[in-house]
Amino acid sequence: MVQIDDKWIDEHLVNQIVLNDTKLKVRGYSIKFSGNLYKFDSLADFAASQIAEFVFGPRKIKELGSVKAYREASKYFGKKDPKTDGKYGELLLFLFVESVLKCPMVATKLITLTNPVDQVKGGDGIFLGNYEYLPGKSNTACLIGESKIMDGFSKCVDDALESLDRFHDHLNSARFSTFEFNVARNNLILEDIDIEYLYNSLKPGTEEFNNNILVHPVFLMYNTKHIGVIEQSAYLKTEAEEMIKEYLEEKGKVFLKSIQEKLKIYSGLRSVCLDFFIIPVNDVTKFRNAVYFQIHGTEP
Repeated sequence: MVQIDDKWIDEHLVNQIVLNDTKLKVRGYSIKFSGNLYKFDSLADFAASQIAEFVFGPRKIKELGSVKAYREASKYFGKKDPKTDGKYGELLLFLFVESVLKCPMVATKLITLTNPVDQVKGGDGIFLGNYEYLPGKSNTACLIGESKIMDGFSKCVDDALESLDRFHDHLNSARFSTFEFNVARNNLILEDIDIEYLYNSLKPGTEEFNNNILVHPVFLMYNTKHIGVIEQSAYLKTEAEEMIKEYLEEKGKVFLKSIQEKLKIYSGLRSVCLDFFIIPVNDVTKFRNAVYFQIHGTEP
């Protein structure tokens, strides 16, 4: 069962576009304006409030109590410089996959850490559930995520596809997939499910594993100067919201074409489902710092 419902999206974001091309899906969101200003304080506050759900399953949270669970979860984020910390993107990916795709996260690489300031290289969350690959058509799926919060859209896509390709590259896929699924089986956070089914779904060669389709959900947050142009041009919230809507409707086609072109060099990725969640912002560093402040109560 998922821990995150989709109410948070309506409260903090606007779902602007959903584009499809065979096994590729692109979803574009904008952060709600405050007047004519594109402020993400509320989103950062909400994301930080969900770190216990991100790190622990519901049974563990109940066992610890909400206050202690939050405090323990904050330790996994550590006090690493948010400019180089990938966990903020992983947190947003978790929120999107659970609430939009309705697929619960079964393991996160964060809980494999032996030192809270270090990060294990691996998929940014492993999920299991029914994935709707076409309208009205779904199948059991294993979802291995990737997230990037970077300065530009093109750089975000390049880094995300390069990271995902390690699961499919003929030289490295066996090594990486073995690592990923071992991490998942040894660090399960989802308790209220048939444990044998869960283990088999993460064990290559089993019937349960073979019946799953593979999906890579990808969260991207990137900087664009266009938001500053909107803030300078708009007087009212309604004007700003209309401008960002026009921007994303136009850019959505660019997103889709850009990803399609980049996928030409990744043959393995063209065989699986890719589901992109994209948010443009005017300052990724400020967003990272805002989440850091909400978690730790201090500036980075």
